[in-house]
Formats: sequence, C-alpha cells, structure tokens
Amino acid sequence: MIQKYLQRECRDVTATDTVPSPRRLILFFAGWGMDASGFASLSKPGYDIMVVYDYRNEDFDATLLDGYDEICVLAWSLGVWHADRFISTHPRLPVTRTIAVNGTLSPISADYGIPPRIYDLTAKLPDEGALQKFYRRICGGESMMQSLMPKRPQRGVDELRDELLAVRARIPVDGALDTANWDEIYLSDSDLIFPFDNMKRAWEGATERVRVMHGAHHAIDFSSFMAGAFVDKLLVGDRFATATPSYEREAEVQRRVADRMIAAALPRLTVTDGLAIVEAGSGPGVLTKRYLPSLSNSRVELWDLAPSAVTAADGNRVEVKACDAEMQLRRVPDNSIDIFFSSSTIQWFNSPRRFLREVVRALAPGGQAFISCYVEGTIPQLSQLPGASAMHYPQVDDVLESLPAAECDTFTEEFSLEFDTAAQALAHMRSTGVNSLARKAMPVAATRRLMQLLTEGDKAILKFNTKFILIRKNG
Repeated sequence: MIQKYLQRECRDVTATDTVPSPRRLILFFAGWGMDASGFASLSKPGYDIMVVYDYRNEDFDATLLDGYDEICVLAWSLGVWHADRFISTHPRLPVTRTIAVNGTLSPISADYGIPPRIYDLTAKLPDEGALQKFYRRICGGESMMQSLMPKRPQRGVDELRDELLAVRARIPVDGALDTANWDEIYLSDSDLIFPFDNMKRAWEGATERVRVMHGAHHAIDFSSFMAGAFVDKLLVGDRFATATPSYEREAEVQRRVADRMIAAALPRLTVTDGLAIVEAGSGPGVLTKRYLPSLSNSRVELWDLAPSAVTAADGNRVEVKACDAEMQLRRVPDNSIDIFFSSSTIQWFNSPRRFLREVVRALAPGGQAFISCYVEGTIPQLSQLPGASAMHYPQVDDVLESLPAAECDTFTEEFSLEFDTAAQALAHMRSTGVNSLARKAMPVAATRRLMQLLTEGDKAILKFNTKFILIRKNG
C-alpha cells in the first residue's frame, strides 16, 4: 500500500499555549485504480488527510500514525475490505468515526460484492481504452467523469492489472460480513461496479447505519461528502464557546433533559460519598449543578471543549479540563470511574458507538453511567434543506444490546420549544450552539425555507428527540 498526505494542518504554537491542540487524521482508503492525484482537493478543517491506495501488497507504515490523538477512517470501493482489516489488526490506534462508501466486506461475491466473473474480466484489462471505459463507468458517464475526476490517476495498465490479481488472491470469495467496525455505510443506488442489491445484502447486519445515496454512482464527490461526514470539532468548540454567555439563559431543553436524567439517576445511586465522577460535555454546568449537591467527599472531573468553572462544596473536589472528551476517555485507566455523566453531548462525537464501549471499559465494577443524547427526529427540518449537512445522530441500539459485562436500560422522550416566530427559533439555536453544523452561513433561500418548515400554525416549533441511556457495569 502507498500512503500519501493530501493535507496537513498548520499548527502554530505560541508562548501562551498551555495545552497542545489535538492532532486528528482522516485516513482515506481509496478504491482500485486510484492514486493521490484525484483527491488533491480534499480538505477538512482541524484534520490531516492521508490517502491509501495501490493494494498490490498489504505493507502499511503505522509509524506515520504516531502522535495522532484521533483517527477517522473513510473507505471506498475495494478500500473498504482493506480498511476493515486495518481497523481489526490495529486495535490500539485511537480510531473513532469509520465510514464505508460503495464497498462491502465480501467484495468478490455473486451475492455480496462484485460477481467473480465480472471481476475476472476486469482483471484482464487489455489496454488504455478499457481503463478509460472503467473510469467513465465508475463516474456514470463522460460528463460526470469530467466533474468527479478532473485529473485522472497516473497509473499504468500493467500495474493496475497486477493490483486486481493480487487482491483476487488475497480476498476470499463470500467472506465474513461482521459489520462491527463501521459507524456509517453509504451506498449509491445507481452504482455500476458493486450491484446495489448485493451491497444491501452485504450490510443487512447494519441496516440502521446504512444511508442510500439516490441517483449517485460508484464515484462520488468526496470533497462535498467529507464536509459533512466528520465532526468539525474546532467549529463545535468555537460555537459553544461563543454561546457560553447566553447558554444557561437559553438552554431550556437542556435543563429539562438534565432534570429528567437526574430523576432517573439519583434513585439508582446507593452510595454518594467518596466517588470518582466524570462528566463529559459539562459546559456551564447545567447538569453538574443538579447532581453535585447530592455528593460528598467525591472527586469530580468535568470535561468540555469550552468548559466553565463550577463551585464545589461538602468536601467535593472539582477539576475542570478543557479537552475533547471522546479522546480523553481513551486515556482513562480501566475500572477507574464510579459514576459517569453526559447530557446532550455525545451527538457531537465522531463515534458515539465506540465512546459507549469506552465508558463501560472505564467504569469500575458496579459503576454506573447516565447519558442522554439527541437522536433522529431532532429538528428534522434541517435534513429537508437542499444540500443540507444534517446531524449524524447516534445509531447505538445494537451496541447497547451487546455491551460486555454490563446491563443497559434506555428510554426516549421528545422535548419541544414553542416560539412566536421562526426568527426567534433560529436565534435560540444560535444562542445555544445548536447551529454547529457548517462553517458557512446558511444561504438566504435556505434560511427562509427552514423558517417555513419550522412554522406550525402561528408558532415555530423546535423538537428534540432525546434518548436516555442508563448503564450499570456488572460486579
């Protein structure tokens, strides 16, 4: 395999910096026949980007990943199988979000991938003309190829033929279909390389994580896709920091969610003295101020991208950490947390699925976690906007059903806010940081459309569909 950086973030360190900024990487496993030239325009604020291609061998220089605090994996086409093996064989890497696009875990298969006969015919690849036809086919035609692949890969026919043959020898026909490594799967319903029905069958074990791209072909616009595929944590932190002065005043839903969580949590706490407590996404302390008076002589750590100080009493010790909780939890020793709290936060993480597994790992035997997050159905109007980058709401039910050595209860409630005008609803979103979706301001036409969608009768309604997760580690 060949690994090449497409983008490296410039990190200027000043004399006032006390905490180094996290290093994040998007590791992109490209498809067959690709090189770095076709992806040179890819970028994502806050992330380095490295492309992996040429699967004639499985050599991978993992030392290039040293020093990264977070690694997100994006895989396309035949790169999906190779990325899945990479994730499984490097369990200690700080991998969070994983996204598969138009590929399967059994890529050479009559039922789950490219039919073997078609694959073998392609592997013969007689000349440059056949290669050009393949590139047109993955893009859906000549005009689309000019848009999606303005710069064709600079690789020879002999090399590409060798790559297909090497992959054919390595990948078993009708292999295993364990989907546990993947957070989201995107499938094009007009794909001319991997039959759409085969891909659907291959990902049946992850149906709730599958997203269908209607009218799309095998190759997609990865520049646009990447803009919404991974969480812009720099933007999220900036937006919430900006919203801090108004957050407590405006965060009505967050207060109601916190009240509901406390009502569920406190009856389950048989011990409230001398505990090790961690709260992820503490912000200005909306939840913290509700449980802290029930504790005594406990050590409380508050984690947030933009935290605020909270006054302690009754012998409690409070430490505030400005950090990315998704990464910070990985540094916590096994069996070291008695109580874990997180309210209205994990929907901002790259991989809530992995985070929940990490929570269980870090809980002490008998320890408990109380978590709330927004799920599908929260401000659904955002996803109806043309070209909208909707929230990646957590899909975690299958993870919760299989948490090792833990018991889990869940329930869902909807909280609504009414406003006299849609303009007031949008102002509320800004004042609580809820608009942390994109760096560019929403176009005027899209804003007007959103205001129309939010209006019901003579009121504007914001709906927050909230999942509550209660975990107890056995022991």
